[in-house]
Amino acid sequence: MIELLNQLNAKAPRNRLRRRYYDAKYTLRDLGIAIPPHLRTIEAVLGWPAKAVDAPIRRLKLEGFTLPDSEGDPLGVGEIWAANNLDVEASQVHTSAALHAVAFLTITQGRPSEGEPEVLIIGRSAEDATGLWDARRRALRAGLSVTDRDAETGEPVEMVMYLPGRNVILRGDDRRWSADSRDHELSGRVLMEPLVYNPRPGRPFGSSRLSRPVMTLTDAALRTLVRSEVTAEFFSSPQRYALGADESAFVGPNGEMRGQWESIIGRVWAIGRDEDGEIPQVGQFPQVSMQPHIEHLRMIATLFAAETSLPVSALGVVQDNPSSAEAIYAAKEELIIEAQWAAASFGAAWRRAMLTALQLRDGVRELPSEWLALQPRWRDPSIPSRAAAADAVAKEVGAGILPPDSEVTYERLGFDQATINRLVAERRRAQARQQLSTLAAAAAAARQNPVVAELDARRGDGG
Repeated sequence: MIELLNQLNAKAPRNRLRRRYYDAKYTLRDLGIAIPPHLRTIEAVLGWPAKAVDAPIRRLKLEGFTLPDSEGDPLGVGEIWAANNLDVEASQVHTSAALHAVAFLTITQGRPSEGEPEVLIIGRSAEDATGLWDARRRALRAGLSVTDRDAETGEPVEMVMYLPGRNVILRGDDRRWSADSRDHELSGRVLMEPLVYNPRPGRPFGSSRLSRPVMTLTDAALRTLVRSEVTAEFFSSPQRYALGADESAFVGPNGEMRGQWESIIGRVWAIGRDEDGEIPQVGQFPQVSMQPHIEHLRMIATLFAAETSLPVSALGVVQDNPSSAEAIYAAKEELIIEAQWAAASFGAAWRRAMLTALQLRDGVRELPSEWLALQPRWRDPSIPSRAAAADAVAKEVGAGILPPDSEVTYERLGFDQATINRLVAERRRAQARQQLSTLAAAAAAARQNPVVAELDARRGDGG
């Protein structure tokens, strides 16, 4: 327990920092050189961090689970999925995992009498959950999730510790806590699964999309934006000068010195000769260009795009020449690969979580061999257009790779599950009508046979 709490608290500051970057609530890190002191409190934000997290996740869509040798949903996975509203919440868990490097799924038996599903699958942020990794078993050996916090202090008031074969519910405050231990049927199993973004040996809980380079580049881009704002404020009006002007030209009727803005638009244009009869020299400084700031921001955007695999156009950098379709796809290719890589990691966790949910629902201690073929089904992360998908499927059907009216073909065409179900039902109705027509045609042909007609006549005569 202490090890889990220490790990949760140790990661909390970095997790909160990344959340502030994602929510655009981070503060400007000023270098104290180019920005005047009274303008350092200017409120400026940049949405690049959120785009870095969301871009690959928006290409991930877990559409369901399949058993290769079965039609439909023989295990009832879709019922568990719908009961837990995972069509909506799965993408939220994926976003949390990309933001904090890891998110967690907890799988517990629900209370149907209180309106809960038979099995609860709940996503937990890394700010409220953590786990201890067992490298030999490639699974968690213990997990902890904070299920309730004090509204004022934010301190945990209810937690659940997931241990092999049992869950321990902890309630209380800093002074006194109570524990309620509940065993479950899956002995030796921890009912918690990590969804990890970009795991690797030595970092089983992965890496965040908001890496240190990403946050550093965000700070640099924000400083550039603020410098450009300051420059625009200072030079939004022409900067003029007057040489040899008498001080009285800048004094108002009340005897007080005029402000800078009043001097620019007021009597400064009506300066008389000085005491020597000379006319003061009035001029204007060259207007400062914003181009250096624009080019600097473009450079930072290019570095940011390279670090996050985003096309630079996604950061607001417009190319001078329109790109071809091939160039547009090439710009997104790295992002598509990122999404495919994340799907492989997330898919393994979703598969284990769903198998655990099936075991809890059916009271099965050992996994049946036929369940092991269960696999997640993801939408194509390249998100091809309908025309491109139809062209590719038509070629595969023509080559005999795909049958023309299978569910796989419908999936490749980009239809959602509801549309696929309707198409399958319509195909079955059409097949039934065809069979009835075939039988009716066969019966009509049989009646034309003289032998059959004679037998039919005898049957009608009672012979």
